[in-house]
Amino acid sequence: MEQINNLNVIIPTLNEEDGIGLTIDEITQYVNKENIIVVDGNSKDNTKNEVEKRGVKFFIQKGKGKAEAIKEALNHVNKEIVLIIDGDYTYPAKYIKEMHSILMNDEEVDEVIGVRNRKNQSIVYRFGNWFLTNFFSLLFGVHLNDVLSGMYMIRKRALEGALFEMRGFSVESEIAAHISSTGNKIAQVNIDYRERKGKKKLGIRHGIKIAIDMLRLSWRYNPVTLFFFVGSLLMIPGLIIGFYTVYDYVFLHIDHFVKAIIALILTATGFQSLMLSILSMYLKRMELRIKSYLNKK
Repeated sequence: MEQINNLNVIIPTLNEEDGIGLTIDEITQYVNKENIIVVDGNSKDNTKNEVEKRGVKFFIQKGKGKAEAIKEALNHVNKEIVLIIDGDYTYPAKYIKEMHSILMNDEEVDEVIGVRNRKNQSIVYRFGNWFLTNFFSLLFGVHLNDVLSGMYMIRKRALEGALFEMRGFSVESEIAAHISSTGNKIAQVNIDYRERKGKKKLGIRHGIKIAIDMLRLSWRYNPVTLFFFVGSLLMIPGLIIGFYTVYDYVFLHIDHFVKAIIALILTATGFQSLMLSILSMYLKRMELRIKSYLNKK
């Protein structure tokens, strides 16, 4: 099978002895083993031996977490395209060529995300991924289906532009935020998703941290939208107080003039903030389209 020559593969690992060997064996059908980089977070199992006996580059990361592993791996990247993939054998390598073809044929695309068929995930994980992906799409004005996928291909120059301020599993959303906020496109490819080899590392607490990090990223890349979006939440207490005052007035014939005024102010302020939030989001999209147009010229 013809191999792809302008592609490096980064595989961050932590105690992946059950899946890393299978992952590498599958990837080497499409990419020369010399272009595969494994960065390990000080595994306590047999991960290192599984990698080294296959002749693949193996490095121990200095920091902690997935983001630090990817950042460190960039020091060893020498190709224009980079595939980042988890080492637990959940992501089939057969999609590498399709993802690579999209990047080669469309200069406006900086990243291609593998959108998982999540039938092998529990309901809790499916809901968490659905919520976080839609939360990200709302904050950044994009339409993504799986922002937390552990298989994505990206141009080296775009990856180098990311600041890697977020830690751990938030790295995928930080990279996507960087791409979507700099005027270039994110493409998506539907992929299969297998049951992982080894123990799961992602829990509910990680999901909460990812959501918080998404808010931090929104403040960095589009603070006006976030500011007005938070302001729109004033509608909630405004509507609650308003419902209370209307109920008392209609059914109990009790007047609450002060509360009614407060409810009106909160609701009006929240509604105005919501409209301004939507407006700023569309202005941001217009800015990105103008950037994309100017980049073409």
